[in-house]
Amino acid sequence: MKYLKLLSLASASLSMISSIATATVEASAVSFRPDDSSSRNSVTTAAAFGRMPIEKLKGRLQQWLTLSGTNERASKQVMELWSNRELVDGLTAEQTLDRLIDSIAIADKSVQQLVESCRSTGARKSLDYEGTRSEAFFHDNVTLYHARWLTQHRFYDEAILMLETLEPEKVVDPASLFFYRAVCRLRLLKPEEAGDDISLLLNNTLDVPSRFRAVAEMMKEEARVATEGLPQVARLMSDVQRRLDLGSSDDPVQKREDEVVAALDKLLEEMEKQKQQQQQSGDGKGQGPQNQPGQQGAGQSTIKGAAADGEADRKNLAENGSWGMLDKQAETKARELIRQQFPPNFIDAISRYTRRIAEQKK
Repeated sequence: MKYLKLLSLASASLSMISSIATATVEASAVSFRPDDSSSRNSVTTAAAFGRMPIEKLKGRLQQWLTLSGTNERASKQVMELWSNRELVDGLTAEQTLDRLIDSIAIADKSVQQLVESCRSTGARKSLDYEGTRSEAFFHDNVTLYHARWLTQHRFYDEAILMLETLEPEKVVDPASLFFYRAVCRLRLLKPEEAGDDISLLLNNTLDVPSRFRAVAEMMKEEARVATEGLPQVARLMSDVQRRLDLGSSDDPVQKREDEVVAALDKLLEEMEKQKQQQQQSGDGKGQGPQNQPGQQGAGQSTIKGAAADGEADRKNLAENGSWGMLDKQAETKARELIRQQFPPNFIDAISRYTRRIAEQKK
């Protein structure tokens, strides 16, 4: 019963992964509105992180303008964006980050190009942080802005490298740092690390948009799902499909494909062992099950081609949509085992997955 319960969790995780990934991108990419954030006063006094105070931000910005040698005309234009005290005090942390980047873009052409790129086709390469661009205030907030765009467009590998260099005390929008870093870590199959960011976001951060809170609660539940068995297979399949959708076919994709095959091999072996144990326990005489057509001994249960328990050699999927990691006999056997014990839609999910990979490899 414990194993069957795990199978039912896997079925739920398949749809959860899709829905959360969609919700994350949609929730993160919507227009920023002042009424879309949680009230600063409603958060408990235990919160340690919040939007950088406007006066401190203006002081740091003025220092950077002086350090970078920005001319007087451009500097005046930048500071005018912060002259309306009532307006800037009403900005959310997200809006504050956007206004800060727009300010820096006036004085720095590379940031202007980054902003234009993120608002159109996007840019995956980070800026060249040399000279005055290496100053922490400039580097950290521009990096957060860029990583936010990368996360919203599912470039999690690139985004996490940027986000893991940042500290919440040094950016104007700590909530975005925790949220987008949690998204990246969860999508890259690091649920425990994602859980740490989610906890900091929900329990220790001011200026958290309501949509961040809603998605974070969903991610918190997903992070608790088992990290082995069918839930893990579902995550691995989702990550492979994401990478293929983004046009990647490099070593990380191949590594994930190997992990999918190995996980399926291991699941099938465990299922057959469990089936044999059930047959033995059902025999009143305590004798082992008799060999019958379609049954194999425990020593023969490893899928043909597997290097060892839970491991798999590199295999190329056939380009006909069949289960390229298995020969015909093993595929028939695998389908029968899955049909008996897996959720009804899981065999179809595996078939669609292998077919999509085969088509994209042509």
